[in-house]
Amino acid sequence: MGDYLPYTETTMRLLQVLSGIAVLLLALHFIHMLHHFFAEMPHDSPLFWAGLAVGVAVDVLAFIGGCLLLRRSR
Repeated sequence: MGDYLPYTETTMRLLQVLSGIAVLLLALHFIHMLHHFFAEMPHDSPLFWAGLAVGVAVDVLAFIGGCLLLRRSR
């Protein structure tokens, strides 16, 4: 049973790296979506600004999460 430990550790490290990269790509796509949301919606509604603020907050947290996943995989 002890022979499988290095493979499991390597597999988990690879999964953390791939997950971190996926989350960073998701954050990049979300920034692109927010750009289109900002460009195409009217700016006179308080709901627009609330939605944009929530979107930016979620994107910042996703970016931090992706960076932490990559940092922890060392």
